[in-house]
Amino acid sequence: MQAIDPIRQRAQLWLPAFLAIGMSAFVAAVVTAINTGVDGGFPVRWLLAWSVACPAAIVAAYLFRPLAWRAACLVSRLSL
Repeated sequence: MQAIDPIRQRAQLWLPAFLAIGMSAFVAAVVTAINTGVDGGFPVRWLLAWSVACPAAIVAAYLFRPLAWRAACLVSRLSL
């Protein structure tokens, strides 16, 4: 039996957080741009929106991780 690499194991624990940070930053930017336009005040409005969205996205990523894993496994089996 092969030992589990501790670095890979820690990376797997951090992965949802980093995905949530990047995705929430991108979505906050798109939604802010659509709702308020892109002008000189855009960075401040985006940062405000992202400061609310990021913690919520991190919590959601960890809460929905088991469900997302099961869905991915199901889709993988169905797509063969």
